Amino acid sequence: MDGSLATPASTRVCSEQAHFESRQSLAARWAACAILSWMCLPLFTGRVYVCDDLLNYHLPIRQFYANCLASGDAFDWIPSLFSGFYLTGSGQAGTYHPWHWLLYRWLPLETAFNIEIISSYPFMLIGMKLFLQRHLGRSDAAWLGAIVFAFSGFCTLRFLHPNAVAVVSHIPWLLLVHDVILRPDGLRPHGAGKRARVAAEAGVVLLTASQILLGYPQYVWFSLLAEIAICLGFAKANWTGVRTLLLIAGLKVLGLCLGAVQLLPSMDALSDSDRTAMPPEFFMQHPLTAPDMLQWIGPFLTKTRVFGVNTHDLGTYCGALPFLLAIVAVSRAKSIRHGSRLVKVMMALGLIALWLSFGKGGGLYVVQTWMPMIGKFRSPSRVVVVMHFAIAVLAAFGYAYLANVSDAKSGKIRLPRVIALMPWLSLAAAVGVFFFYQPKLVAPWTLLVIGPVLFFLAALMLKDMAKGKISAGLMLIIAGDLAAYGFTYEALNNTRTMPEVIANLDQPPGSPADGRIVAETQISEINVGFDGNDYLLAGWQQADGYEGLLPQLPLLDDKISLDGLRVSGVKWIINKGRHGTIPGLMPTSNPLWLEVPNPLPRFRLANRVVNVRSVDEAAKAMSADGPVVVIGDVTLASNDSEPKGTVRPTADRPGQIQMAVECSSQQLLVVAERFANGWNATIDGQPATIVRADVDFMSCVVPPGNHMVRFSFEPASLKNGRMVSLAAFFLLCIGIVIGLRPSAGRPGADKPEPEALAHSHSEAR
Repeated sequence: MDGSLATPASTRVCSEQAHFESRQSLAARWAACAILSWMCLPLFTGRVYVCDDLLNYHLPIRQFYANCLASGDAFDWIPSLFSGFYLTGSGQAGTYHPWHWLLYRWLPLETAFNIEIISSYPFMLIGMKLFLQRHLGRSDAAWLGAIVFAFSGFCTLRFLHPNAVAVVSHIPWLLLVHDVILRPDGLRPHGAGKRARVAAEAGVVLLTASQILLGYPQYVWFSLLAEIAICLGFAKANWTGVRTLLLIAGLKVLGLCLGAVQLLPSMDALSDSDRTAMPPEFFMQHPLTAPDMLQWIGPFLTKTRVFGVNTHDLGTYCGALPFLLAIVAVSRAKSIRHGSRLVKVMMALGLIALWLSFGKGGGLYVVQTWMPMIGKFRSPSRVVVVMHFAIAVLAAFGYAYLANVSDAKSGKIRLPRVIALMPWLSLAAAVGVFFFYQPKLVAPWTLLVIGPVLFFLAALMLKDMAKGKISAGLMLIIAGDLAAYGFTYEALNNTRTMPEVIANLDQPPGSPADGRIVAETQISEINVGFDGNDYLLAGWQQADGYEGLLPQLPLLDDKISLDGLRVSGVKWIINKGRHGTIPGLMPTSNPLWLEVPNPLPRFRLANRVVNVRSVDEAAKAMSADGPVVVIGDVTLASNDSEPKGTVRPTADRPGQIQMAVECSSQQLLVVAERFANGWNATIDGQPATIVRADVDFMSCVVPPGNHMVRFSFEPASLKNGRMVSLAAFFLLCIGIVIGLRPSAGRPGADKPEPEALAHSHSEAR
């Protein structure tokens, strides 16, 4: 029947449907805004988030980055970690991401840090809403899916890893632009115009580059899994589909090239990290296990909410009602009018992600370890984020299915029988854990009962939805359930002002000018503990540090010695683990710290050397009071028993060290800055050879006389990355201009073809 002949009754029904959809969408927006407002409180109280890695790692790194931007220094090399560290290669600060540059260049550190953490969540919400609405056509269902994903157990528990959440927040946006390219018509009767298609193609490039620049490639890999699933699920099975897939592949490659300024340094840092020597078992750590599956029906079964040591890695809960709605979508996949293909794609994607998350136990993850670079990712359980994305999409479709049935006034429908069983399964899980799990780890009974209560409430709400009655508080219950699970663990409860942060540091009894400290020693064999990098906030320099891509530290391994500490310029070492058993260390007024006697200066001259061929030989021959051990062939034409000369530093900035050296004979200038590929040296402007000295530091031979010696960090990976990124940016601009250029002789080029219009109109009918 033609729309113009619609009856008053049908018009009234449509009006009621629109009013209901609008009301539920408004409730969802209010629920999301309430959670985001809660997250934003530190912005208005002068406090900063300091939960776990936010303080131990991210805040000190951001402080260094902000200081470099303010002073005009390079930020690629950080001298205060590991006696010098390739920070850009690590990637955790996302130093070349435009958003980070804007935040930390123009805003106070605390404000920029909080905004960086929080901004990923509204970005993810909006992207997920747009992606789902394109498939569902219902704004309330799209908002529900957006809330379920943005505040899923993964995204809330990962609050302490802002880079991970930031990369994940791009997933719905990437799938949205892929969908525009794969299905130009979508649910729109006139399809996507030329500008929309060009914007989608540019979006693939820019979003991919943005993910790379955020510096957490493991989550880029997870995003790619979701993108591959969408592309394979929606590409046409003909030559046109093949061309579309090739186009998307080309755009992804261009995006990788645009992010080369981060990607190439990351590959460089990986080759210099301890992961190159790690056994395969290292990359299988923290998989999901069979007991973790109980989390789906019991969010508070243990004190840590998971059956393992890392709550943020192993948390799988995604809400009681969303989980049941996802079951509805799976069981009614054939009955869903719009989007049945997406439901099937998400079912397959979720199952693959679950399979991968079991690590070695599942088998499939072993295949991933054979892949270049990707094989160096650890913690298989992290792929659960892809599963949470799939569940969020399925929950939105389950809701849309029940809401559409309710709108159609088609009467009661039958829910899957498993829905009625879920509350009882949740109760059985709580009882079983209470009686049979380790008593010290079981959650209090007041928390144990929350799971069964939530599932009984969710089952009742679904029963009402099946009868055509949808609660106005449904969105609020879903949002509250997710926020209570993820954000009450520790993330939002742990904030301080910057003066409080500094005051809480139990600092050594001296001054940062006295020498470096050892405060972390991230070595599993020693198990010293995890104090992190927070001492950097008070101006201390560390010879060790807390880092994902941990560099090889032969002086601070399990054979750590007094000589190694002195050569590294360490004055204070934390009194944890077995540090107290190192001979020669002295107690201090602060029992947490031990003093290292007579640390060697940062810059020194030497005229006695021992040549060796490897780092292992250097570690065995090295002595703080003996000749300098160099890896290579160095001969000094000096007969002096003691070095004669002076070293006066004229510049000591990140990645830039300059000294005025005066010596009466040929000397070896030793700089206690970690040796790494990318350092160059000049003497009076002429290139000089850098020699690795005392296991892990830099040196060069200086002739007699007065000289200006300069060390600068300019790695090839960074220079090449900048050139590749610049070239990719120009290619992108050229492609956009060409794509938007009007076609000659086709004034109506942007209009849809008659066949496409006919097809879309027939679908609408």
